[in-house]
Amino acid sequence: MIEVYRRRNGSIEHEGLEPGVALPDDAIWVDIREPEEDEARVVEEALGFKLPNRAVMEEIEVSSRLYQEGSASYMTATVIARSESDRPQSVPITFVLVGKKLVTVRYADPLPFRQFAGQVERLNHIFTGEDVLAGLLDAIVDRIADILESVQQELDKLSARIFAKDRARGDVDFNDVLRIVGQAQGLTMRTNESLLTIGRVLTFVSRPGETKLDKTTARLFKTVSRDVSSLSDHASYLSNNITFLLDATLGMINIEQTGIIKIFSVAAVVFLPPTLIASIYGMNFKFMPELDWLAGYPLSLVLMVVSSILPYLYFKRRGWL
Repeated sequence: MIEVYRRRNGSIEHEGLEPGVALPDDAIWVDIREPEEDEARVVEEALGFKLPNRAVMEEIEVSSRLYQEGSASYMTATVIARSESDRPQSVPITFVLVGKKLVTVRYADPLPFRQFAGQVERLNHIFTGEDVLAGLLDAIVDRIADILESVQQELDKLSARIFAKDRARGDVDFNDVLRIVGQAQGLTMRTNESLLTIGRVLTFVSRPGETKLDKTTARLFKTVSRDVSSLSDHASYLSNNITFLLDATLGMINIEQTGIIKIFSVAAVVFLPPTLIASIYGMNFKFMPELDWLAGYPLSLVLMVVSSILPYLYFKRRGWL
């Protein structure tokens, strides 16, 4: 699918490019999603460069993600998609700047692209592909900020549940806590990866070159770069907080397990003397004088009760219960 955005009559219009239709010369942004071979060929013939395939986009080497071929600058960043689902994804998206046009190649539909596509027609400062790139990166970074804010709120709620003073044993489902911690760590890790790749793209596009960026566009790139830096610091803080909550959760689990084991240990010690008495008088020796006593049976019961109460009182006095 190819969406073409071009500036006409003081505003930006967009339209889908039908098969067999040539790419308009006045296009400033060509958005290609899951391109077919014939769609990629139309763009390549019109702009004179080759589009990267999915395998190339997924390579992790910096030299494969940021490079120049002729007049085309290739930049690949990792963007979070489906962040609100149980299985968020990190998808590569390639930005190609050629002349004053921007071409985006993607195999997913992240929320920032949908939001920016809905706003671009109302933006008056978009004139070139560089402006579109700055706006897209700004939208992606804003989305990352929203994700980190939601992770922060979830961690605050989780911390309140774990460390509540009036929390009774069993009030917290630690399986659920570990699941939330794992999801938070996964999202934070993906945001860190995305911020790292976006920072590299910003450095690459802002490097000195033959063409100088417009002052407004350059200022927007600098603003986005500062946002990336601050969000990277915040993501690192969240990662440390997640590690602390994970350690605290495992500590709470150990405490609860220790309490359960203590209960079984005390029960074993309390019932050990009565068991010993019962075992002695359960032996089948022929000569056991107590078997002929009239008070033998009630006496043995009293001994068993007393021998179980005394250890319990001792543990209680020492504060072990």
